[in-house]
Amino acid sequence: MVGREKEKGKLLRFLAGKDKACLVYGLRRIGKSYLIQNTLSASGRRFLYFECVEASMDTNLRLFCSSFGIRPMLPYATFLDAFIELRRMARDIVVVIDEYQNLSRGDGDADIDSLMQAAIDQAPAGMKIIICGSYVTAMKKLLEEENPLFGRFSPIIHLDAMDYLDSALFYPSLDTREKISFYSVFGGSPYINDSLSPEEGLRANVVNAIIEQDSVARNYIENQLFKEIRKLDGINDILSIIANGKKSYSDIQSRLAGRSSSYAADRLAVLENMGVIRKTAPINDPRNKKKARYEIADNLIRFYFAYIFPNKSAIQVLGAEAFFDSYIRKSLDTFVSYRFEGIAKEYFSRLARNGRLPGIMDIGVYYYDDPSTKRSGEFDAALRFEDGYDIFEVKFLKDRMEKSLMEEEIAKIKAIPSFTARNMGLIASSGFACQLDDAILINGEDIYDLTC
Repeated sequence: MVGREKEKGKLLRFLAGKDKACLVYGLRRIGKSYLIQNTLSASGRRFLYFECVEASMDTNLRLFCSSFGIRPMLPYATFLDAFIELRRMARDIVVVIDEYQNLSRGDGDADIDSLMQAAIDQAPAGMKIIICGSYVTAMKKLLEEENPLFGRFSPIIHLDAMDYLDSALFYPSLDTREKISFYSVFGGSPYINDSLSPEEGLRANVVNAIIEQDSVARNYIENQLFKEIRKLDGINDILSIIANGKKSYSDIQSRLAGRSSSYAADRLAVLENMGVIRKTAPINDPRNKKKARYEIADNLIRFYFAYIFPNKSAIQVLGAEAFFDSYIRKSLDTFVSYRFEGIAKEYFSRLARNGRLPGIMDIGVYYYDDPSTKRSGEFDAALRFEDGYDIFEVKFLKDRMEKSLMEEEIAKIKAIPSFTARNMGLIASSGFACQLDDAILINGEDIYDLTC
């Protein structure tokens, strides 16, 4: 299994501990089922795995019983009855119910959470129950206080996309610049990254995995990712407005001409709850709603809505390779440069979790506004400590950062009105031409080698 060591450790501790139930959830194709099955196989525990189908409760119950050899079928009127029979068959067992949200889609299924609560509460000491699901909003409801399953899960694992460092395990032979580019385009889905052919280069993988009509990444986004909210119109419109940038609520609302005031708010809330977008604000002014911005959380989804979604007719006319050369090639470095800023923040997050940034309180962007000079701007990466900020400028460059540009970027930090940074720094993908006495310098190799 590539990466996921932290999550695997949580599951192993669960299997060895006294807790009876665990919840694992996250977007489709993020690696939930593989994580669970790989961990259970490594643990040596006997387990039963069942994936719920999009059908009635009765159909799922029949399939559940059939899968586990519970006979006869008819006496088991509910899932609780089936669990009671399982306890008679084998008390020391792990039962995995995947795509749990499908149990709440058929007729007569209103009590499934109550039945599952009873199954968990009545489970013998040796039995473990793992609930897994890919419809994030539905799974989050299991954690609400009014839900019968509230308080029953420990641990709760919200499986996100892999970060830049774990994603690089899928293409270890690439150089640093290529690793940055691959992650910036394809993001952190193990399913997508495992389908790539890194040795063929970025262009070939973009053409074959994203642009082509039936490609794996395009099919994932268009036909699988948004199954949870497909009936909610306007989702694609909002994501295409945000695309590769950061947009305020007013920006988004103004682009949705003729829609009600609640239209954008409702859909943004759904997307944010799913984890598809995130709402950010300056680290030095987090409560300022006017400066809050929405951005797409996953790099692959960003790429799709920046290039593919608004240009499908051009792809159809030109073909995948000509489309890449005409629509993507010239602006690809700019696209990657924006995503490199995100990699820098993920790097600092890694350092913080490893205890290498003692006293850190937050990581984000720093915004300044000086009405007297009519100057405003944003710094790419900022670390907040109790006694101030460390400010970094981030540059994705083909060659080493020259001294003149280094001094220019540090001068921008020094010019922040009425502000003195604790530390100032530069992050450059290809390194630096020289040292600067008053700046912390971090290159791309440093970011991919956290042992330094």
